Amino acid sequence: MGDRPRWIKADAVYCEVQRTVDRCFLFKPDEQVRQIIGASAGRALEKYPVKLFCLDFNINHKQDLIAPISDASEHIQAVARFHQMFNSLVARGINKYYGREGALFSSRNRSTEAVDDISLEQQLFYAVTNVAKDGLVDRVAHWKGFSSYKQLATGEVERFRYIDWTAWHKDGGIKSKKKPDAFMKTVVVKLSPLPSWEQMPDHKRQAHFRREVRKLEQSYREQRKREGRPVLGKPQLEKLDPREKPKTPFVRTRKPLCHASMKEAVEEYREALRDFLDQYWYASGMWQRGILDVSFPSGSFKPPDIRAAA
Repeated sequence: MGDRPRWIKADAVYCEVQRTVDRCFLFKPDEQVRQIIGASAGRALEKYPVKLFCLDFNINHKQDLIAPISDASEHIQAVARFHQMFNSLVARGINKYYGREGALFSSRNRSTEAVDDISLEQQLFYAVTNVAKDGLVDRVAHWKGFSSYKQLATGEVERFRYIDWTAWHKDGGIKSKKKPDAFMKTVVVKLSPLPSWEQMPDHKRQAHFRREVRKLEQSYREQRKREGRPVLGKPQLEKLDPREKPKTPFVRTRKPLCHASMKEAVEEYREALRDFLDQYWYASGMWQRGILDVSFPSGSFKPPDIRAAA
């Protein structure tokens, strides 16, 4: 069964996961990979502004929390456009770096709405501490891959560098005899605070974040001790071949309807989703019949307008 039609609401935050093809370790800790990811996110944010609450990479998947900046149509569209540009830039950068070809991600984002502040905060901490949960490192601060931890814990906004190849080619490319490094640019990835954190002073928000991360790290530490499972650690992470994949078989889990802390919130979301889908499938049916001025529900995306000339 295919994915549901995308439904992006201005007042909602979406928790997303996306894995590499064959679960390969293409995002293993590596400074060049980290720069590729950061520069790609910064460039995509400049062109398609969105609220990005976290962006975290494990060795073979990424997780993010994202929302549109307003209910304007272009800002709703920007969420999808951001992912298109970001994923494209990351894929091209990683493929060039590792000398590989083809798709980087196995499928589109697995996106799930968090319908309340409690579940949203849980999803943020889960994404940030995922590398500790998986036993790759003991503390998130030890992770050398791309992570939101430093900015959320200290407020430090990093700068990432990339070569503007488009500008280099426009200036003559090889014929110009200019080094590509002359076209180096920098961008930043500025994260937004969670809606429930917006009124908190920066130092209190950062202290709360660090405190909750430490609690989770201790919980994962105790769980590993009970299971007799050691931390992989930096030396072993460096030895990983990016083209390798986990030896354990992949277990596909059912996508949750939404993330919620109360059953009532799930039922409320279910009803709203059912109304949305009824409107969407009705509009889609009219569209397929050639009625192109039909109105689609807010937050949805029309099918492409493909017409054949007789």
